[in-house]
Amino acid sequence: MGKKVLVLSGSPRKGGNSDLLCDQFVLGAKETVNQTEKVFLRDKEINYCLACDICKTNDGWLILS
Repeated sequence: MGKKVLVLSGSPRKGGNSDLLCDQFVLGAKETVNQTEKVFLRDKEINYCLACDICKTNDGWLILS
């Protein structure tokens, strides 16, 4: 059994050069019997640190309710 491979695509354009390179990397990883997952960062809501210190009170986890 191969390894688990996570590919993070930071391309802002679907089908752009960086995105196509990620696809080729995934194909190569699958050929060597690895489990792969591709995550599109453009689909995620990623924010910067607000220095609220909640991570210090919850062992580094942000609990959303």
